[in-house]
Amino acid sequence: MRIGHRCKCRHGDLSHGSDKKGPMSCGCAGCTTLCRRSDKPELLPTFDTKGRSIERIVPPGDQLSTEGDAGGPRTCDCDACKALYAELTGTELEPAGA
Repeated sequence: MRIGHRCKCRHGDLSHGSDKKGPMSCGCAGCTTLCRRSDKPELLPTFDTKGRSIERIVPPGDQLSTEGDAGGPRTCDCDACKALYAELTGTELEPAGA
């Protein structure tokens, strides 16, 4: 599992790029919704680079990967994601920019 953001179209934040104003509209194939991701994070189903479900909660800012893999995208490490991670796991993380 990972902590991330969804947008109006309900796609996850890994489907969104960023611009100078922050997260951009969804980049999922076929999605025509011009929406931005929500500021409120949530726990999202997550899979490793081989398509296997990840049951543990991946810490914010960690790379989605499996042992021996080159790695996947990094999870969001904003303060809201870190706060939700701390609430769910009891593990405090340094705030962004600390």
